[in-house]
Amino acid sequence: MQSYDEALAQILGSVTLPLTTELVPLEQARGRAVASDIWATCDLPPFDNSMVDGYAVRTASVGSASEELGLSLPITMEIPAGSWPTRTLRAGEAARIFTGAPIPEGCDAVVMVEDTQESEENDGDEAGRVTLRHPGSGGYIRRRGSDIAVGALAIPAGTTLRAGEIGLLAALGLSEIPCPRRPRVGILSTGDELISLAHTPLSPGQIRDSNGPALAAAIEEAGGLVVQRAHANDMPEAVAEAFAKLSGCDVILSSGGVSVGDHDHVKAVLEAQGTLSFWRIAIKPGKPLAFGTLGDALFFGLPGNPVSSLVTFELFVRPLLQKLAGHTRCLRSQITVTLAAPLPHAPGRREFVRASLDDNLRATPTGAQGSHRTSSMVGADVLIIAHEAHGDYPAGATLPALLLR
Repeated sequence: MQSYDEALAQILGSVTLPLTTELVPLEQARGRAVASDIWATCDLPPFDNSMVDGYAVRTASVGSASEELGLSLPITMEIPAGSWPTRTLRAGEAARIFTGAPIPEGCDAVVMVEDTQESEENDGDEAGRVTLRHPGSGGYIRRRGSDIAVGALAIPAGTTLRAGEIGLLAALGLSEIPCPRRPRVGILSTGDELISLAHTPLSPGQIRDSNGPALAAAIEEAGGLVVQRAHANDMPEAVAEAFAKLSGCDVILSSGGVSVGDHDHVKAVLEAQGTLSFWRIAIKPGKPLAFGTLGDALFFGLPGNPVSSLVTFELFVRPLLQKLAGHTRCLRSQITVTLAAPLPHAPGRREFVRASLDDNLRATPTGAQGSHRTSSMVGADVLIIAHEAHGDYPAGATLPALLLR
């Protein structure tokens, strides 16, 4: 039986390269990974500009300005954002300037408007005068290229595109981004007892398929693309036929049929048609998990119990999909939580406990942890990690946890 760490390393080691690259419109690229390094094609900001509303000045002309001794200068220009200075700023002049507006040639400081008092008086063609109560600062000037300079590495390959990255790419003028294509995933639900139509009345002994829709949602959240769905009754030939329908996928997931019961045929059909790398992992929930290949696809035989199915997806399938899609960071973030109540745990298997968090990172299990209890996934913020070598944990103990949100 594989340990959690061994299984994860083997699964991620099965991927050597991301999938083929496609160009994705910027407005559709959120959550995707960048396929190659992106280099700045221009300076940001593209010109020196003012950080504040105020007055552009020459430091040599305003050194004597103070709260006690105001300095009056003529206003010779007004420079709003989106315009361009009409001439050089000369010594002994001030230019009214607004946040984001370009700095005129000759200016090396800006005085904030809060440190000035404008007069309506003017001489000749002047636009008025301003009294400065502060000499201003060059620190109020955003220098060209101070954010990122042309030719610099803007976003490394493998970076996940979030709002900040999208904003930077837009500022650089990029409308299409090279991204590895989304992994194509097929889902097989197995079991004579399953029906998939929500409005069909249940016959005695039947249940509705919840794993199929749950896994489809999890795949989409992980960046995958569900391209095929199938159902197979508990017969070897039905499983083999369903596998044939899922050809052409990058990853195939089945739920159920991987244990040792008389009606569990997924593992045997996989061994006949593909390869089985390992079966069973020393974790709870989700021990009967199979991993291998089926044709050109990577294959996961997930347990049939709904919680086991979703937890093993989180632990193993999601990281694989992220790696296939080119993400550098494939694993969920790990944090440290404090138990709000005692946590019973039997040594021998690493246990992943569904729990909610409060604002102080105090973790409370989401009810009973049976692998059939789908409701225990509702409101789960983390999976608390109880180590296989440890017994029960008291309230107040600190444990690692995988952040689900």
